[in-house]
Amino acid sequence: MTTGLAAGGADHRAAASPLRRVLGFWAVASIVVGNMLGSGVFFTPGELSAVANATWQVYLLWALAGGITLCGALTLSELASRLPRAGATYHIIREGFGPFWAFVLIWVQIWVAGPGSIAGVAIVVGEFLVRFGGGLERWSPPAWGTAAVTFFVGINLLGVQWGGRTQILLTTAKVAGLLGLVGGSLFLADAVVQQGAVAAGSTATAAHIGGVWAFIRFVGLGIAAVLFTYDGWIDVSYLGAEIERPQRNLPLGLTCGVATVTLLYLVVNYAYLRVVPLDAMRAAPAAVATEVARAAFGASGGRWLNMLVFVSIVGALGGLVMTLPRLYYAAAVQYAAEAPAASASFLFRGLSTVSTRTAVPAGSLVFAGVTTIVALWTFGTFSRIVNFFVVPLQLTNILIVAAVFRARREPPPPGSFRTPGYPIVPLIFIVVILAFLASAIIFNPLETFIGAALTATAAPAYIWTKRRSQ
Repeated sequence: MTTGLAAGGADHRAAASPLRRVLGFWAVASIVVGNMLGSGVFFTPGELSAVANATWQVYLLWALAGGITLCGALTLSELASRLPRAGATYHIIREGFGPFWAFVLIWVQIWVAGPGSIAGVAIVVGEFLVRFGGGLERWSPPAWGTAAVTFFVGINLLGVQWGGRTQILLTTAKVAGLLGLVGGSLFLADAVVQQGAVAAGSTATAAHIGGVWAFIRFVGLGIAAVLFTYDGWIDVSYLGAEIERPQRNLPLGLTCGVATVTLLYLVVNYAYLRVVPLDAMRAAPAAVATEVARAAFGASGGRWLNMLVFVSIVGALGGLVMTLPRLYYAAAVQYAAEAPAASASFLFRGLSTVSTRTAVPAGSLVFAGVTTIVALWTFGTFSRIVNFFVVPLQLTNILIVAAVFRARREPPPPGSFRTPGYPIVPLIFIVVILAFLASAIIFNPLETFIGAALTATAAPAYIWTKRRSQ
């Protein structure tokens, strides 16, 4: 019997999808780059200076994190090309490990991590607008965040083409801005001489003189600091049912997007280090990008950088609003079909509602917008709650990638992508993320426990749902 993973998802649910395949390669790549490029590239280099004591170590850590992410992206490319459906990761986990683990993914995303991640970005958008002044401060950050979320929900309700074009525009603007910052560093700012001094008592010192184990610890801490800036690469798979020629455009757009972001991060770090030495980064880690902008563009550099950070964050917000509702939609279609008589089917029917005019999952888009706005006004910022779910969400990433071993038991569907370097490539991702999870459990036991406890509430919810469907 052929599984959904092996058959490319060509079952009755996939065939009946009312969504339209209109997103091409450039839209896919733009969504990947746009979702990955947020504010991390402006602040993480300064934080990393506390770990690294030489410029080559900085490049090594950024390249390693990019390589690890690429291993995950190549594996996801194969799985998503087998299941080019809305909310592909939900179906990948369901086919690979059963409906319970797929339910856990949806439970976490719908009620906490999804609205929390969108709200966390939206509140930053609001804070930036208030900081700009000029009358913008008359609205509070939550009010501006609400306006931004409403705007992107409205754009996406017009059609997936509008969402895709908006992401292409915002991604082009942020990449152009980053390249402008790099160009300013290279051609308008004076280079400094790296002294190579080692901060007393730093982890980098231990790595430098402590042998293999100390170096491994150094790499582990560095990867942990950098890896979150690569988040967002999975999100484009949620649009699997709306990508034309998904067996080609999804793998190509996903891998090219991750590779582009990795290259950009390396180039941007070179631009930073050319102007601000590591010792200066350690002294003021949050001001690195600002110092580079001022060195290149003078007094107006700080304002120019603020605008660039703002565009980057807005682009990330737009990508989240566009992609996450597709994950909700995928689960809703599944459960609405399985439990038509359940009392919860009202929610499932609402989330699975598709506009007949624009062919977008309008119910899930509106639901994501409403829950995000509730989070904005209830918590002001949701970032701390999202931190509780670092371990559960990374666990689901491991499950997604590990599903490739189940998929390989069956022959691939015609034209599907094959992960190069299998099984080494998926194993690299799984081993590294498992080590990251072990580190989180050791060094952040309280937040890990709270996240695990909140995630465990999915079990009684799943049992209740299954009973209502019988």
